[in-house]
Amino acid sequence: MVHRDVYNIVTVENGNADNKSILKVFTEMAAGRIKSDIKLLNYFHEIPISYSATINNVEDDSIELSVNHHQALIIKQDKFTLIKSKHFHKDYGVHCYANYINVPKSIVILNNFAYAVIRAERREAVRVNVEKCRIHVGFTFENVTLEGTMLDISGSGALVFASVLPSTPNEQPGSLAFAIMGTQLTVPAIFLKASETKDGNICVFTFNLDRRSDNIVAQFIYQRQVEIIQDLKDDIV
Repeated sequence: MVHRDVYNIVTVENGNADNKSILKVFTEMAAGRIKSDIKLLNYFHEIPISYSATINNVEDDSIELSVNHHQALIIKQDKFTLIKSKHFHKDYGVHCYANYINVPKSIVILNNFAYAVIRAERREAVRVNVEKCRIHVGFTFENVTLEGTMLDISGSGALVFASVLPSTPNEQPGSLAFAIMGTQLTVPAIFLKASETKDGNICVFTFNLDRRSDNIVAQFIYQRQVEIIQDLKDDIV
């Protein structure tokens, strides 16, 4: 997941003042003057990894936390995390960097705090990464077919990589065909847009599923979630 799809940094006053106001919240929590309700959030192959954390110490411009083992591993990979609490200004989230991660002890030290809007949480549907599944996709409209490989899928749409992009206008209706769970599906879809990269094009589709297709996609998403979380657990062991 691209970081810009997950959060946007927001400046309330200025960088230094915002950092101090966030640290003040942590200090009040550590002292027991307000309830400690912080949760950390990272994403692993589009799956949110979010657990509560305990403040061990607040010192100068950093905090030490005891965290979940899964969270510690993801933070080690990402080098940052997002923090949620109802005590932050206007219910913003907080973005911060990790300057120390001890996975075996589940300890992290975080600093460089900034307010953030957590964009990924605004999605209406759970999305999972399916690059490893190598799912072939064909989008057909009129007499044109766009072929590619699915990158991720939700109950309302998909991202598809296409090395060659035919002349396809934005918001073009058509049908999207792909096979999952041993079943070939062809669903009404709309090609929204494409973003060009050095390797090819990332195409965005939305689709409408009937009850049968929705059940199959939902089962597939759940299966992928289980596999992804198991991958994470295997990395920890």
